Amino acid sequence: MEENKNKEGLSVKELEGFVKKYRFEVFLVALFALAGIFGMGLIWSPFWSVLFASAGGIIGALMPQAIKKMSHAVIGFLFRQDQNTQLILAGVILVLSILVCPLVFLLAGLHAGKTLHLTILEISSQTKP
Repeated sequence: MEENKNKEGLSVKELEGFVKKYRFEVFLVALFALAGIFGMGLIWSPFWSVLFASAGGIIGALMPQAIKKMSHAVIGFLFRQDQNTQLILAGVILVLSILVCPLVFLLAGLHAGKTLHLTILEISSQTKP
């Protein structure tokens, strides 16, 4: 009889399964949420976040291949570490997103500029007469 009862909330096992399945998404959401909250004036002025994101976008648009190479090297390094080291590095990165949140916006700008530049090149090469 009690098996048919509706459960309230998530069990720890369900939460662990969700986080294991969507670990990158959970990390990125936490990263941007923390940087956004602390970049809105709790520690840093929003001016710095906008300035760093803009600078990153400009640099990413001017040097897309260098940004792509750098990001592949950094992410490759992270995935070569064992899982415990990856977890520690993720924690350090999340703490840095609180203390130095404009850095997160700089990296987001770099990737946005790179991606936008490469997408424009790809689409323009397909639509040339």
